[in-house]
Amino acid sequence: MRRLLRQAVLVPILFGLLGLHRRRPHTDVDVDVDTGRPDTDTDTGTTHVRSPLPGRSHSDDAAETRTRITAARPKQPGPPAQHPHRRKRKLDDGTVLEIPKKGSPDRPKQEPDYSSGFTKDLDPPTQNRDGSWNINLRKHEDWDQADFDAKANHLKELGDNDQLTKKTGDGDERGSTVDQWRRDKEYEILHTSETQAEVNQRLQELDRQQIDHAHELQLGGKDNQDNMWAIESVTNHGMGGQINSQLRQVPDGALVRINIVE
Repeated sequence: MRRLLRQAVLVPILFGLLGLHRRRPHTDVDVDVDTGRPDTDTDTGTTHVRSPLPGRSHSDDAAETRTRITAARPKQPGPPAQHPHRRKRKLDDGTVLEIPKKGSPDRPKQEPDYSSGFTKDLDPPTQNRDGSWNINLRKHEDWDQADFDAKANHLKELGDNDQLTKKTGDGDERGSTVDQWRRDKEYEILHTSETQAEVNQRLQELDRQQIDHAHELQLGGKDNQDNMWAIESVTNHGMGGQINSQLRQVPDGALVRINIVE
């Protein structure tokens, strides 16, 4: 009897203690999307780190970051990716994409409005003590800033590494490789676009560009696809003119360095 009485007394006490007990909170926290304050997940015990941007995941943010990095990466010369040389491409849903003919409504002819006066007040080349020559590049107000920076900085790096020389009579001449680069780029655009509108937009952008030798032929560059890229036509035309006008005062075969001026 006494044993039963003791159990009757202890059971309510135990239930009371259990009712007062609280689960120990987790130390792993989430960041509240709206307030930025930590909150606690007491159900799963797992750690989740939420994006600080409403409605976005970390994978979304990472993808956007990669896109920004890619967009900011300087342009580099090189051949287009190789794709089948067909002017039409059928998508899985049956949609057919194609390369429009130049001059068609979907691909109107581009007429560059070339700038003038880009050599005005440009200092003449100067000779260094080691026999090399400095020539100057200065952006004109009508030129594309990104393309100017890409080409000027590329040439400056080549010059700093003693890879620029004024072309001599046996240097490379411009051939059909430039036309092949453009055709290959058109096929690349066709096979990496998702809609016809995207194909048209990217081709129109390409048509506003010239296929340029990143290492200028007049500075000893080679006429091959590894040395080519697409540069906005007006910018490329003007930069080539600045270089050519100064090279007239530089002897054949001389080392050349690039000075980028404001």
